[in-house]
Amino acid sequence: MGRGINLGNVYDFNQGNRDPAVVKRQVKWAHDEGFGHVRVPVTWDGHFDANSELTKQVTEVVDYALGLGLHVVINTHHEHWLKDGYDGSQHYKDQFWNLWTGIAGHFAYKSSRLSFEVLNEPDKAFGSWNGYPHPYDQLAIDRTKEVNGLGYAAIRSVAGNKDRMIFLHPNAMSSIGTAKALYPSKWSLPGGGKDACVGVTVHTYDPYDFCGENGHSNYYANPNAMKKDLIFKFKDLRDWAFDTHIPVYVGEYGVGRQMDRQWDRNNENVREYYKFVANHFRESGMAVCAWDDPGWFGIYNQQQLGLHKQVVTPYQ
Repeated sequence: MGRGINLGNVYDFNQGNRDPAVVKRQVKWAHDEGFGHVRVPVTWDGHFDANSELTKQVTEVVDYALGLGLHVVINTHHEHWLKDGYDGSQHYKDQFWNLWTGIAGHFAYKSSRLSFEVLNEPDKAFGSWNGYPHPYDQLAIDRTKEVNGLGYAAIRSVAGNKDRMIFLHPNAMSSIGTAKALYPSKWSLPGGGKDACVGVTVHTYDPYDFCGENGHSNYYANPNAMKKDLIFKFKDLRDWAFDTHIPVYVGEYGVGRQMDRQWDRNNENVREYYKFVANHFRESGMAVCAWDDPGWFGIYNQQQLGLHKQVVTPYQ
């Protein structure tokens, strides 16, 4: 998969133009820039309908990207009905099972370059830093492992998906800090360590005072200070991946600013952040995917800033 870019806030948040003809231009740009994959976040709102306009649009984009030779990742994104209310009851289990068997059945027998993520950024009922349960509470860990295992089993139950790559998210919104608590060894993964096509995906916008929409590019005095800090912040994740041999995918990272402060992204610290994070994780054997959307974190749609060549060209 190598380096990739998200098609964010399009089929998951309806912020961008959903017309496949428009989205495919972004996919072609990613291919021509040398990226190895695109991640396509999708909000299904708890139900899969093969005949819906959403499914038709996503399928057209997925087929186009696969046809270009790219890897593609699709998921269940912003499924608030599940994250807000999950209590382990059969009602939620049945609905999530049906959602994933529907998705897996629709995309069955597609190229093995298509991968699935079970549930993007589990939080709230699955554990949040500022809520209940806390991410390290046993209830939060058990619920997250349960729903990940359920989605995994649903996908594997559908013919044509026996060897498809499946990524599981840790709780607290896919925190790099909780992955080890959920899956301390590859034997703790669904499949009991015998399934080579299951891994863990994490997100990082650390530190948020630099990366977040209200952050500041001068949070770090210079790029070297930033790199030293990030190496420290990423150390536990890297060590855990090396120790467990679990495949790890860094599915989101990036620097965003509110629209009236986009100028603050045209900064050497920001450009070095994108290059350093991508190269750091790639050198550790992990696939990476920069977050892009039509707003705060825009890359493809911010070419006028001169960011796209300097920030995310995958071979820098």
